[in-house]
Amino acid sequence: MTPFRFLPKAIRILLIANAAVFAIAFVLGSVMGLHLNLPGAGYGNIRDYIVYFGAFFPTSPLEAWRYFTYMFVHVDFWHFVFNMLMLWMFGGSVAEYMGAKHFTAMYLFCGVFAAFFSFMLCMAGLTNNPIIGASGALMGIFVACYRFFPESRLLLFFVVPMKLKHAMWVMVIFDLIMAPSGDGVAHFAHLGGVVAGFIYMYFYEKGFRKLHNIRKPRRRESSADNRQDDSDAIEGEVFYVDEQKRMNEILDKVNREGIQSLNESERQFLLRAGDKLRRRRGGL
Repeated sequence: MTPFRFLPKAIRILLIANAAVFAIAFVLGSVMGLHLNLPGAGYGNIRDYIVYFGAFFPTSPLEAWRYFTYMFVHVDFWHFVFNMLMLWMFGGSVAEYMGAKHFTAMYLFCGVFAAFFSFMLCMAGLTNNPIIGASGALMGIFVACYRFFPESRLLLFFVVPMKLKHAMWVMVIFDLIMAPSGDGVAHFAHLGGVVAGFIYMYFYEKGFRKLHNIRKPRRRESSADNRQDDSDAIEGEVFYVDEQKRMNEILDKVNREGIQSLNESERQFLLRAGDKLRRRRGGL
């Protein structure tokens, strides 16, 4: 598992935000038993207040803040640990592949859609249970992982070795079977996250990603020396004397938009830089 400091920034922020809310709810509420007396809400345990104000209630769809806040509310230790492990293990790969912008947009979209999906099923009379936790958003991220790395293996439920392309559908079937069971798990929110994940990935693969590959026109160098020194560069590519600066720009772009956003020139630059680095190491 990737060390915390090497995780994409978006993942680290989400982990810290979830951990902060959990620490307040679990440590101050459950362990220390801290109580508050809030106007309009009365006297009660701080953990109960976090759930009361932060959870999503399908019966109260107009309280818009709940579509976001519920994703950060965990009051059970194992619920928190399992969700954060899933975010750590699968979110990092997806964030590196898509870039921070798309990962964050997809995470929030899937979380909001999962809550809305629960509201729609509440209207259909299938559920009215409040939901908390990041599971809906994470199921959407799991869909992205399934699309990007279908042959990768994982231990499903930490026990069964399975490829992602199979594990994805096992989890969907499991949620479909368990949804009416009343076991206290938001299976409908999980399914909503899956639906949202496929929706976002459809637009990402068909439209969003293409926008990143539109090459902006660049000034061609007129210097004969530059043309000679950079004869292997793609037409229209500006010659960069400072290779480190160029490398930093490309790496920043990967961090923002994902590796798929690189054009052919940028990919070739990275390949050449990698070859130079290997030659230098071989000479040591």
